[in-house]
Amino acid sequence: MLARFSALIFGLLLNAFGNSLTIVSGFGAGVWTATAINLNHIVDLSVGNIIFIFGIFSIIVNQILIKRIEFIRAVNELIFILFFSRFIDLFTNILIYFKAEELPWYIRIFYRSWA
Repeated sequence: MLARFSALIFGLLLNAFGNSLTIVSGFGAGVWTATAINLNHIVDLSVGNIIFIFGIFSIIVNQILIKRIEFIRAVNELIFILFFSRFIDLFTNILIYFKAEELPWYIRIFYRSWA
């Protein structure tokens, strides 16, 4: 159980870091992240907060689609999206603090390629 939980946390951190790299590098992102970035320019919410709102919406739609309320499943999804959205904000802020977006394009492509 501990190994599975450790793998989940490691994967979550790695995925959030990769999403943050795509946000800061400006070389593209996944559909949900790109939507969150665009909404970030319109409303005064961070990308992580917007992704959290998407996650809440996804939990509600998922419960409707399975045609029953599965409380444990909903709570697990809520915990996942809570940590994922916070990690995206954390890593994005760290990369911005170190001015990763100001690096030359060829270096940004390099760190984008290993994300």
